[in-house]
Amino acid sequence: MKLYIEQLNPTERIILAGDHTAWARIDAPTLKDRTYEHQEQPMSGTKPVTLGQGYSTIAVIPETSGSWALPLLHQRITSFENPIQKASAQLKLVCENLPTRPISLWDL
Repeated sequence: MKLYIEQLNPTERIILAGDHTAWARIDAPTLKDRTYEHQEQPMSGTKPVTLGQGYSTIAVIPETSGSWALPLLHQRITSFENPIQKASAQLKLVCENLPTRPISLWDL
């Protein structure tokens, strides 16, 4: 993460984006720490819940045109955490290493 942050232009405003993603592991009953995760379903009438693991990602989004993002942290959300707690911890860790205060956008 620190190596990536060193590559950022210190004169540009830093924009961070965060996201929670569910990784379904329905057929893995021996997988440690499986949790119930929200997941959009493509078919109407089905419940938007799956068994698996949740992951939280925080990335830098460039202000200039383009469609890439530079992931700084990608961490699993344990059964002892929720997406907001993980996102908050990630944002705090990243901000401690940034040269300026960022704008952050989240989709949890």
